[in-house]
Amino acid sequence: MRQAHGRVHLHRSGRIVAGGTALDQRKRDALAFLLPRCGAMGPDVTVVIPVHDGARFLAEALESVARQCLDLEVVVVDDGSTDRSGEIARDLGATVLRQEQRGHGPARNAGIAASRAPLIVFLDADDLIPPYGLAVQVEHLATHRETVGVIGMQEYVVLDGAPLPGWALVDGIGGVDAIRRPYATGVLARRLAFDLIGGFDPRFRHAADVDWLFRARDLGHRIDVIDDVVRVRRIHGANMSYDDKGMRLERFELLAARARRKRELR
Repeated sequence: MRQAHGRVHLHRSGRIVAGGTALDQRKRDALAFLLPRCGAMGPDVTVVIPVHDGARFLAEALESVARQCLDLEVVVVDDGSTDRSGEIARDLGATVLRQEQRGHGPARNAGIAASRAPLIVFLDADDLIPPYGLAVQVEHLATHRETVGVIGMQEYVVLDGAPLPGWALVDGIGGVDAIRRPYATGVLARRLAFDLIGGFDPRFRHAADVDWLFRARDLGHRIDVIDDVVRVRRIHGANMSYDDKGMRLERFELLAARARRKRELR
């Protein structure tokens, strides 16, 4: 792989071909074990990025993807944006799918359907992947063959003095005793997992990722949690997670759906 410095470097096909610094030999061996097709045969990982009016953040999100030390395909699903989100993604070389606004779950499903890699990962347009963040997830799947997916931890950046949403206040974000939690949205999964578990339930605006993880677990599939930081979550005043009421209502619906599913699986 060639190295890229500065801005994102993509093939016109939406495939990232370089980025960051070289992996150490241990990580290279792990990735080779998992991805014998690495290189000319196809991308290692498809990164699916749903976006609705995310022009303010999208270029930086794509640049964070370009710094990962893997051969990546990038699929940006423009979910009915009225700003330049789709144009920005195309200008930076990503594959762009355009659809009427339907929400993050259906957008992720569209990205899955268009993906070509054996592994699929999701990135919100206002988040970032730290250097090596994706590599450690790939390495974990390489060395845990019985696992169909892996999530990691998140760190937080508060932009421009934005007020904290309710969940961030509860977790003490910005303080020395902030609670550190796994980030379900950042799951890296084998393609096979979506055949076994299905895609994201369009009923859920906020909790489609947690619902998917619950369904995986209820069906007996293993999703691991690692202690590495794999996402930088930017709090900027317009995040969907400011909708405390909506999140609360979906939490009840999520638990009710899981209870029904468990009864059906008995």
